[in-house]
Amino acid sequence: MPPSIAQRHVFICITPLQVLIAQRIIADLITQPAQIIGLYLPYADHAKHRHYFAKLQAVCDQAAFVVLKNQTWQQRFATLHQLKHTLKRLNLWQQPVERVYLASVDVLFLQYVIAKINFHQLYTFDDGTANIFPNSSYHQPLPKSRAMQAFKKLLGVRYADVGAVLAASQAHYTIFANEKNVIANTIPIALYKDWLPMHDHARQEPSANQAEQTVKRLLLGQGLDAFIGAAAYRELVQAMITRFDIDAFVPHPRERLDFGALLPVLATDNIIEDYVMAELRQHPNQTIEIYTFMSTAVFTLKDLPRTRITLVYNRVLWQQFAEAYQFLVSRGFRLVDMDTPTCEGSV
Repeated sequence: MPPSIAQRHVFICITPLQVLIAQRIIADLITQPAQIIGLYLPYADHAKHRHYFAKLQAVCDQAAFVVLKNQTWQQRFATLHQLKHTLKRLNLWQQPVERVYLASVDVLFLQYVIAKINFHQLYTFDDGTANIFPNSSYHQPLPKSRAMQAFKKLLGVRYADVGAVLAASQAHYTIFANEKNVIANTIPIALYKDWLPMHDHARQEPSANQAEQTVKRLLLGQGLDAFIGAAAYRELVQAMITRFDIDAFVPHPRERLDFGALLPVLATDNIIEDYVMAELRQHPNQTIEIYTFMSTAVFTLKDLPRTRITLVYNRVLWQQFAEAYQFLVSRGFRLVDMDTPTCEGSV
């Protein structure tokens, strides 16, 4: 018997990582007959987002892609109109559903969406790492102006702030099982369960008589030119290439500098987590070394087998991002001071 209109589960994602988490929840936890509806609502329209929308579509009965545009009030109203049209097309507008799954609880557009769906239960899942970073807007939300509060009321958004959305959540699905989360009632999930060879699940190293081990060293960029200037960022990347013998550069989506003259730049629609997983599967005797600055992707990469992570900093970065680095140190990540000539300067 097909599921009724109420037996529907709606997943709302705005990033590729959220799509991966939604896929895992759907695969692991939804066993009863239900219709799965996916909403992918990114802030830009490019190949990577379309690639992950296709992944979401593959596990949903219905799905929609809407770009959230919010640079001007005209764009905001146009986006709200498009969201309303999409919800009506999917028969979600003021209609009953069993569950809504939401990650980015602080986004006004998403608060608008869930306010227009008559859900029975709300569940949240990891936004990325905002839900575990103690200084993020989830843990320390910024106060809303009276104008914004009035605007939300005009739209019929019944959630005054992030706390109100979190209070409505039945539970929070997380890939960070050992971290304090923004919601106490968490349900851990394994992002890449059953996707690796058996010896990797057992955390066993290949024996000495197997093929010679190889190492691939990747520099995960972060577009730091916006913070320390283009010349300083390029100089830091060059120093890392020399010091760590980097094989390839993985650009951040907001990367503005071209490092192609210094080393190969990976061109892939996969996010770093999926890229590393593919490398591990295809090359069982290869170790991946990730070098980066303070990328939050390290939290999803750190538990993968045959993967080593090194975070780097210098005086300028530490001055600007001391709290982020201190939090990463407290979580056991290895830090290397690029202002010292050797790795003895590591934290």
